[in-house]
Amino acid sequence: MKTVLTYIALAILNFVANFAIFNYSFNSQATPFLLEEQRVDSAMLSLQTTLPAYIASAIMTALIFYWVAKKKKTQ
Repeated sequence: MKTVLTYIALAILNFVANFAIFNYSFNSQATPFLLEEQRVDSAMLSLQTTLPAYIASAIMTALIFYWVAKKKKTQ
């Protein structure tokens, strides 16, 4: 159970890091060039597309870490 919680925490940390990088880059690149209405529309679209992708990426990364750790343990 401790291992499962560790990998869930790793997936959450990975998700937060990915989303923070995306949010910072979006704000620094797009925000100065968009009107307020465009920013709201763009933010909703990016949340709908990138949030599921980052969740999937975080889960896959955690599974890869689990697989590598398991493989190293058996060697």
